[in-house]
Amino acid sequence: MAKRVTIHDVAAEAGVSRQTVTRAMNDRDDIKEATRLRVLEAVERLGYRPSRFARNLVTRRKQHALGLVVASFDNPYYTGIAAEMLTAAAERGWQLMMAAAQDDTEAVLGMLASQADVVALHFGGSGAELSEFAGGLPVVRLEAESLLPGVHSVALDIESGIVAVVAELRARGARRFGMVDSAHSLQAHGARGAGGGYGPSPKRRYFERAVGEPLAGVTIGDESIAAGSRAFGELLEQHPDVDTVLMFNDLMALGAVRYAQSRGIDVPGRVRIVGIDGLALGEAVHPRLTSIALDVRAMASHTMDIAELVAKADFARLDPIHRRVGSSILWRESA
Repeated sequence: MAKRVTIHDVAAEAGVSRQTVTRAMNDRDDIKEATRLRVLEAVERLGYRPSRFARNLVTRRKQHALGLVVASFDNPYYTGIAAEMLTAAAERGWQLMMAAAQDDTEAVLGMLASQADVVALHFGGSGAELSEFAGGLPVVRLEAESLLPGVHSVALDIESGIVAVVAELRARGARRFGMVDSAHSLQAHGARGAGGGYGPSPKRRYFERAVGEPLAGVTIGDESIAAGSRAFGELLEQHPDVDTVLMFNDLMALGAVRYAQSRGIDVPGRVRIVGIDGLALGEAVHPRLTSIALDVRAMASHTMDIAELVAKADFARLDPIHRRVGSSILWRESA
């Protein structure tokens, strides 16, 4: 996987400063012709494409653009993130460009490299690949904290919400906890089980720590309503003593509620159901869905804070900026 070529690479190749590369590419008068040709040959040889960020510095344009990359727009959670980012960007006079990674993050970043000043990325993977994807493009990783040099992040504190919901559920009589986890945790979180298949998601690990004992049962499914319904049904069939189930996300939890309705299962009398995300769709089912709500509005605001700091710094290398956003519990009838 090739690292994106940056202006620093061109400068090193041509044996000049970064400022000289900028002058050569913008046909400035204060540079020798031989030096200009040497720089342009290095640009051609390396395949360098200046980013919009670099062009803004030269032309002194004031309008900036944020690129937002999410896993998919099929899940309303991601469309919610996009809506909040659009609002936050507009309030600060930034443009917003959106794309779905669809398992090809490198291609999407390559497309945005010449259009965006900063990219906010809901990245699926262990994180090692992100250093190559980022190259010289300023990147803000969403949801998880980045440990990579030069990569900023806005993390969501999901664990505190899970701890709080477990404590309250126990106070309400919950005794046997089960979970429906994502079958995509390998791709989404870099977790690998034996043989390279499913590995527990961070949400499952948080849940197990909060419960403080082995879960009474776990099944997995794709992140959709239909798959959530099937996996929830399998969990109850395999572990009939489970009385409380945490679903990986709200979309899957809606499927669990639908399964319970179709089978005449009393919710929350027979089993309590809790989702994660805080989607408004949770109000549209019966019983209404209890959910650990993630503050995507605050995530969007922090992302724009970082983007503006990066833009003001021009090409100066900033130490990574890390912000953290909390979660809260939407108590509804399903729990």
